[in-house]
Amino acid sequence: MHTTTPAQDSAAPTQATPRFRPDIVAHTFEEKGDARSIVLEDPVANKFFRVSSYEYEFLRALDGHLTIAQAIDRLRLNGRFFAADHAIKLVNQSSRSGLLLGTPYGTSATQLALRKTIRKTASYRTVSRLYFLYLPLLNPDRFLDRTLWIWHLLVNRFTGTVFGLALPLAVYLAIADLPRLHSEFLFFFNLSNLMVLWMAIALVKLAHEFSHAYTAKSFGLRVPEMGVAFLLFFPCLYCNTTAAWQLASPRERIAISAAGIMAEAAVATAAVFVWYFTQPGLLNSVAFWLMAISVVSSLFFNGNPLMRYDGYFMLVDMLRIPNLQTRAFARIRYLFLNRVWGIESATDRAESPRDHAILVVYGVLAMVYRVFLYSGIVAAVYFKFDKSIGFALGLVAFALFIVLPVAKGASGLVKRGSEMRPRLRGVIVFLVLVTAVLWLLTRPWSDKSVYPCYLDSALERQIVIPVQAPVREVLVRERDAVKPGQLVLKLDSRHLEFVLKDKEAERLLTEREIKIIEDTGKNLESLPLKRIALMKTQDAVDKVRDDLANLEWRAPFEGHITRLAASLQQGARYGKGAVVGELASGTSCEVVALVPEADVAQISRGQEVETWFPVAEGKSYRLRLREMSPFSREDLAGSPFSSRLGGEIATEPKGREKKESPLDAYYACRMDFSNRDGIPLGITGRMVVRHAPRSILERLIQSLYQTFNREMVL
Repeated sequence: MHTTTPAQDSAAPTQATPRFRPDIVAHTFEEKGDARSIVLEDPVANKFFRVSSYEYEFLRALDGHLTIAQAIDRLRLNGRFFAADHAIKLVNQSSRSGLLLGTPYGTSATQLALRKTIRKTASYRTVSRLYFLYLPLLNPDRFLDRTLWIWHLLVNRFTGTVFGLALPLAVYLAIADLPRLHSEFLFFFNLSNLMVLWMAIALVKLAHEFSHAYTAKSFGLRVPEMGVAFLLFFPCLYCNTTAAWQLASPRERIAISAAGIMAEAAVATAAVFVWYFTQPGLLNSVAFWLMAISVVSSLFFNGNPLMRYDGYFMLVDMLRIPNLQTRAFARIRYLFLNRVWGIESATDRAESPRDHAILVVYGVLAMVYRVFLYSGIVAAVYFKFDKSIGFALGLVAFALFIVLPVAKGASGLVKRGSEMRPRLRGVIVFLVLVTAVLWLLTRPWSDKSVYPCYLDSALERQIVIPVQAPVREVLVRERDAVKPGQLVLKLDSRHLEFVLKDKEAERLLTEREIKIIEDTGKNLESLPLKRIALMKTQDAVDKVRDDLANLEWRAPFEGHITRLAASLQQGARYGKGAVVGELASGTSCEVVALVPEADVAQISRGQEVETWFPVAEGKSYRLRLREMSPFSREDLAGSPFSSRLGGEIATEPKGREKKESPLDAYYACRMDFSNRDGIPLGITGRMVVRHAPRSILERLIQSLYQTFNREMVL
């Protein structure tokens, strides 16, 4: 935006004959009480400006033949009084906004500069479409007209009442089954359910966009366009309802903006009931995805007023401030130029202290949110999708949102160097804010990382069948505590006793045959074979006797029976050495934790950590890392970490063996633990690793440095 000197602003308009642009579209809006305001739509710049009905009447009087004074006199003849200073200020603001022709801002030089600015803005928007791209596909207006009766059949006071009663109950059911909800949410992006996920997204977005469209049609508006939008590289539907500006009632405009969110809330409510009352299966999975996507979409995207979606337009209508985001950024720019550097030609578009406060707060929040949003996009693409694309997007985002604004601001300050009259108060406030930001970025903050862990036994022994004999008695159950030497299971000896008698009889017979051969001297050539047979028989007898002496399995140490085979019952037969259970020590224990690959470099062997287990009111212990696995865990089957068992790490089946492979790489670390408090084995807890205090800036630089080094090595 180009400006003139203050002298030109006050004198030139009164001598000129400005003309209100005939292509400006005016929309009448209801305010509090019986008041009305006019929103002027610039179809070329796609901007909106709010004026009072008296100001609009004055602007319409500017037909290109009357000066400001003559226009004021004409309004006076019609019974309308308009102050000269107010008129000059209004003309100046309208001229700068491009609403008037034939003003000092309408010169060829100014128009040429404006054209260059528009071209730069267009090129900037073209690059920005890498993040936000809209592709129109069809004109649904006729279809909506023909099917509007179905919408009225589904959406009415009765269904609204049912929805209002069902929503609190759905929230209660979701909270009541929160552990199950949390467990399934960890499996949210599992590739095995990708088709279900996309189907749920399509259903939610269809309901969302058609709710916008049908609500707009209910108020008599035209819906000329529907298509596909790629928002942050994620495809979804969109519906063009910009004609809502034609509605005078803010309630109707808010209703159109809120229709999509309400539709998603209705979908989520119905999905909660289906998910809660159905067994695991396709229907249950689809219901969960519908519920999760609706909530995530409404909270973080559509309902977020810091993004130009439904929540933003609802906020605009509630605050009665058109172009909220643009005006907020302009307000912050004005404060910097006028209040800090003393540039008087910088314009202030805040109409009241209320507007000023709203614009400043919203502008700051929107700027901070943009930084986190685009940083998150780049990081997600880089680490989760494609590194080369993520790197390119990072460069584009850095150039668009950091380099370009800074360069543009510096260039503007240089051009206005002669107008600068720094204001002491503004400079002090600005320096205080900059110092506060730098302090927050460079101040060392305490740093800690939290990882899931569980208590495991460091001493384990398999329960095996000592000899091949039927089970006679099992004296323990799974999870029972046992003492050293305690009898766990006993085998039946009757079969072995029968075998022993048979082998002893066979041995006596062989001994007699050898005796006869030695006494008679007959068949001496068979004597060596008989002696060999006797030795074998004696070995068999000794073996059976040994087996009879090992018909019991006793606990070698104090511990707990962590596993018993379900078939281990009286009369069951197993082969010798068959594993039928497991005994784990309850005192000689270790804590096992899983650390994601990104944090492995921050943890070292021998480092002191803190572990916490939810026993009684919670117990904490300080331990030292004994070892860190050099390889990531590829299978979490049977582990309490697995999301299939309610754990915190999302897994998916892989390979022919259907291993429960984590979606991300995790490394196991182990710590010795003396279980003096009798904490049950298998209980899950938290491992807290504290790092040296680091500043936000130091962490960012270190993260970038580590990423750069890793990529250079690869």
